[in-house]
Amino acid sequence: MTRLVDLLQDFSNPAPRATRSSATIPEAEVTVREERAYETGYRAGWDDAVRAQTEDRERLGGDFAQNLKDLSFTYHEAYSHVLKAMGPLLEEIVETVLPSVLEGGMGAHVVSELRARSAELAGLHVTVAVAPEQVPLVEPLVMREVGFPVDLVADGTLDEGQADIRLADSEQHIDLTDIADGIRDAIAGLTEMSEGQLTHG
Repeated sequence: MTRLVDLLQDFSNPAPRATRSSATIPEAEVTVREERAYETGYRAGWDDAVRAQTEDRERLGGDFAQNLKDLSFTYHEAYSHVLKAMGPLLEEIVETVLPSVLEGGMGAHVVSELRARSAELAGLHVTVAVAPEQVPLVEPLVMREVGFPVDLVADGTLDEGQADIRLADSEQHIDLTDIADGIRDAIAGLTEMSEGQLTHG
C-alpha cells in the first residue's frame, strides 16, 4: 500500500538556495534593460493613445459632416414645403387684395405724376383719362391734391389700372397693370421654383 507521504512533496526541508554563478547579468545592464522595456512600453502606449484619438477625431468629423448634410437637406425640404404651402395663399392675395390695392393706388399715382411735372404743366391744358369705373376713385384725389386745373375724363379704351396724362402736344401713359402682372409672375415663379426644389431636392 502506498502512503500519502510518498505521493506528496515534503516542504519541511527548505530547498537549496541558488548560488550566484559567474553567468549573472551585471546590475547596470539590468537597469538599462528595464529602462528600455519601460520606454518601449511607454512608446507603444503613447502610439495607441494617439491612434485612438485620431480615429475618434475622424469618426466625429465624419459624423459631424453627415449631420450637417442631413440638416441642410432637412432645411431645404422644409423650405420647399413652406413655399409650396404658401403658393395658394400668395395667389389668393394677388387675385383678391392686389386689384383693390391697385384700384386705390391709381389716384395716388396720377396725383404723384402730376405733382412731379407741375412746373412744366402749369398754365397748360391738362387732361387725365382713366377707365370709366376709375373716375369716382381718381376724381376726388385729383381735384383736391393738384394745384392747377385738370380735366378728368373717362376713356373706355383704358383698363382698370391704366391712365393717360394728355397735353396738347404729348401724352404720358400710366399702367399699373404691369406692376400687378409682375407681382403675379414673381409669385408664380416662386411657386414653380419651390415645386422644382421639392421634386429634385
